Amino acid sequence: MKQKEFTASTKTEKIFRWVNISLTIAMALAGVGLAIYYKVAGDPNSRFFPSLGMLIYCAIPFVYELIARSKLPNSVFLIFNIYVAIAALWGSALSGYRDIAFLDIIVHFVMGYLIAALGLFFLCRSGENKKMKPLTVLLFCVFFSLFIEAAWELCERTVDLILNIDIQGEWVEGANAPLLTDTIQDIACNMGGALLFGLHFGIAHWTKKDLGIFSMEREFAVRHKLFEGRAQKQPNQAETNSEQNETDQNSLEKTETETQATEIEKTETKKTESKKSKKQNRSKTKSEQN
Repeated sequence: MKQKEFTASTKTEKIFRWVNISLTIAMALAGVGLAIYYKVAGDPNSRFFPSLGMLIYCAIPFVYELIARSKLPNSVFLIFNIYVAIAALWGSALSGYRDIAFLDIIVHFVMGYLIAALGLFFLCRSGENKKMKPLTVLLFCVFFSLFIEAAWELCERTVDLILNIDIQGEWVEGANAPLLTDTIQDIACNMGGALLFGLHFGIAHWTKKDLGIFSMEREFAVRHKLFEGRAQKQPNQAETNSEQNETDQNSLEKTETETQATEIEKTETKKTESKKSKKQNRSKTKSEQN
């Protein structure tokens, strides 16, 4: 499949990108700081590894960009930052899930919606959404969100077994496993968010109104080169200046040619008028003599 050409980033997009990058770096540093604090304090609530894991979360956007060799759209970058801030930093590292009972429900519902939007991003970036019916795109986004949720729950279970912690919830004594209630609840909330996105997407395409979906598709389809340095732009600027100089030179030559043609035409006109005047004088003189 032929890749789309790169589009230069606007000044606003560059500023928004640096804001996203700054937020990501700040949260990564916060995760490291909390990990050190919990390690020194004896890690009473098993928060050391979730805090340290924020480094992995924060690296995801940059790893993708290196592989794809193009920038993430600012909206997608913001989705990662929202997730890291609420789920990883507040929920896990700062024990928000323990302190606020309904926080886990909100996070999984919101992420269900945002991950479905992420599925739309991958389709738009590849251009496949143009070849698919809206209903097919809708189903892909919903099932993409459910797939990511299932993979996430498997990762949580694996980490619990390896590190002997309780990310998935309170463990049942004697069963050596957490209650399935938390996992089922997470999947159900994620499904609710994914279905909400599907409803949003479906209404937009059915009514042919933007509702944010068409704007999202346009932004997701645009590709910005990962490194847009000055060295890359200077040849283009030089080429533009050269073309401008050539155009100016051609315009000058054309003006000079037109001026010369006008002067020649005037000279010829004067000669013609002079000859006509002389002829009239001769005729007048002959008439007087007769």
